[in-house]
Amino acid sequence: MLLLFLSACGEKAEPETAPSATLAPSSAPAPSSALATPTTPAPESPKTKAPETAPPTARPSPSPSPSPSRKLAGPGTVCGELQPPGGGPMAAVAVSAGRADCRTALKVFRTYYQPDTPKQGSAGVATVGGWRCASNSAAQANMSGRLSSCQKAAARIVADVIP
Repeated sequence: MLLLFLSACGEKAEPETAPSATLAPSSAPAPSSALATPTTPAPESPKTKAPETAPPTARPSPSPSPSPSRKLAGPGTVCGELQPPGGGPMAAVAVSAGRADCRTALKVFRTYYQPDTPKQGSAGVATVGGWRCASNSAAQANMSGRLSSCQKAAARIVADVIP
């Protein structure tokens, strides 16, 4: 029995020689099972690791959707700054109501402020990418600090003067 214990501890040369000389039929299955046990966990560990690898593959599948890159911002989120054409003051683009994608908000205002974007009336009303945009007069912008705003459904994005 001590020999089997020693063989399980890793001393293969002495236990294999002693048991095979003393009890050949009995010791043959014991070393096989002792050797099979360490061999079996090694393949099971990679098999266990493979399923662990599979769920992270499954997790990124839902995550790589455009949602992370197109995360919707809520009211009060400042998306960035831009310079309206004509030497006007720098503007901070923000979400003032609802939820909007900041990259889209910046793109809408950049497009809206382009001279070749057709605008109507003194408020410069225009529809850009489904957003209905309008600008305040210079006097209103000086008083309120708001240069322009755009609305789409319940979402509103604004371009405010940076003091």
